[in-house]
Amino acid sequence: MNVTSIPAALGGMKLDRGPSDYDRTHRFTVAYIWYVPGPARNRWKYALGGWSISGITTFQSGAPFTVANGFDRNNDGLLQDRPDIGNPNAPLNSRAVITPETGSQSCSTGYRNPDTGQCVSPTDVHWIQGTGMPNGATVGRNTLITGGIANFDVDLTKTVSLGEGRRLEFRLEAFNAFNHPQFTSAPAFSVVGATPGRFLNRDFTPSGIRTMWAQVRVVF
Repeated sequence: MNVTSIPAALGGMKLDRGPSDYDRTHRFTVAYIWYVPGPARNRWKYALGGWSISGITTFQSGAPFTVANGFDRNNDGLLQDRPDIGNPNAPLNSRAVITPETGSQSCSTGYRNPDTGQCVSPTDVHWIQGTGMPNGATVGRNTLITGGIANFDVDLTKTVSLGEGRRLEFRLEAFNAFNHPQFTSAPAFSVVGATPGRFLNRDFTPSGIRTMWAQVRVVF
């Protein structure tokens, strides 16, 4: 967060009001187990009986995060400053950094989009590199949210009786059984420092993969 005091006329404390870093607006979890009915006496009881399905299903809102300026805009020695908003209607992943107006890498507008390499004006992009004290155009704290969780962990078990007090268990477990991407990590969020093409791009964040394993055990 930006720890610099902001004059009330320029936004005041309202720029620092926002959800906690630990806020998860919604969370729904279901744990279940189903002993699949099977024949009790016929010849198929060993093949069709003794099956069970269990698991945990979780749905959860994403985590809030703050877009970073990536540049010490107020010269206080801290890099926790936030950028300004240029055009709130521009694409959310568009940005501009300050560029000299003269020289080999100059832009007459004074700004360049580091993702496209083109000279732009502040009204062409959503985020612009901020300078000086925060002001009424400076973005607030925790204004963006990562992707949520939609996860299914499933366990399939087959039990075979080996006599009194003994049984053989075959178990297949799958975490994230449907291999659903879980974009729970914040993408690159630094206006100045993010690698071109990766700013607010969740495709470059860990999204989780399905994990499976099988086991056999004798219980006695």
